[in-house]
Amino acid sequence: MSDQSERPVGFASPPKHSRFKKGKSGNPRGRPKKQADLWTLLSQVLNRKVKLQGSDQQILIREALIRRLRELALAGDRRALDLQRRILDEAGDGDEERRPPVDTKKLAEFLNKFVQHRKAKEENPDG
Repeated sequence: MSDQSERPVGFASPPKHSRFKKGKSGNPRGRPKKQADLWTLLSQVLNRKVKLQGSDQQILIREALIRRLRELALAGDRRALDLQRRILDEAGDGDEERRPPVDTKKLAEFLNKFVQHRKAKEENPDG
């Protein structure tokens, strides 16, 4: 008799043994994680910290790369200087009126003179 009082098995009424159990998810693994795109991966890598050589100080990888680029530019690497200039132009801080205009030709001349002076000092440490 109890069989007649239960709802019949059929559309929208599955058998009791195949129904979801109370308190248990119907999708235990959940939605698959979204695959990270290139920019997300790049920002994750650049936001990691690295330890400086000969020091206990840690800095972000992005800062270490900018420092290295600056060192190369100051050492006379033309491509590093051009890349640094491009980065500065594209980055911009959005506050153009506070920043004085930069004459890139004068800056390049100054850096070239600086590099030549440094090379001359390295070649002739007495002078």
